[in-house]
Amino acid sequence: MYIFAKVGISLPRTAAGQQAAATPVSNPQPGDLVFFGYPAYHVGIYAGNGMMYDSPRTGLSSGLRAIWSSSATYGRP
Repeated sequence: MYIFAKVGISLPRTAAGQQAAATPVSNPQPGDLVFFGYPAYHVGIYAGNGMMYDSPRTGLSSGLRAIWSSSATYGRP
């Protein structure tokens, strides 16, 4: 992800690759990754208080949204 690259953290391109590279966490902190599915098909950046930054699909802007699945998992890049 672009924002992580700006601070020197290299992540794989795909959501599943990012999930495999991340360290799983059960108590996410802002900046951790939010994964949907296993293997992950979507990823966001945890913002705190049940919110994340993501881009919902191609052509739509990134933004702050509620985490929409109770089965989301979290990882630290």
